[in-house]
Amino acid sequence: RPAARPADGRAPRPRQAPRTPFVLLVVGLLCGGLVSLLLLNTVLARDSFKVNDLAKKTQQLREQAQDKQKELLEKSQPGNIAERARQNGAEPDDSAPEFLVTGDDGAEVASR
Repeated sequence: RPAARPADGRAPRPRQAPRTPFVLLVVGLLCGGLVSLLLLNTVLARDSFKVNDLAKKTQQLREQAQDKQKELLEKSQPGNIAERARQNGAEPDDSAPEFLVTGDDGAEVASR
């Protein structure tokens, strides 16, 4: 059976789907995307601060290691070692050196 025509003679308009649920869906998706981006940005910013703090800490530790290396080199200089030995009661050995002369079989032949 044909569709009834309105009184003015025009063809009936097709029934339109309600726009409200579609608009709410789009707005909800946009809001959800915005919130997700804000959370992602916050997490990345927090991690950036952590990386920055760790980089500063690493630099401080490298500087400490360099200071310790410099201190070690200074303390291992012959003059500093001799001074510390004198402070601990050690005296220089001024005696003549002794040499051990051995034969071919490894037995001691002479000592000077």
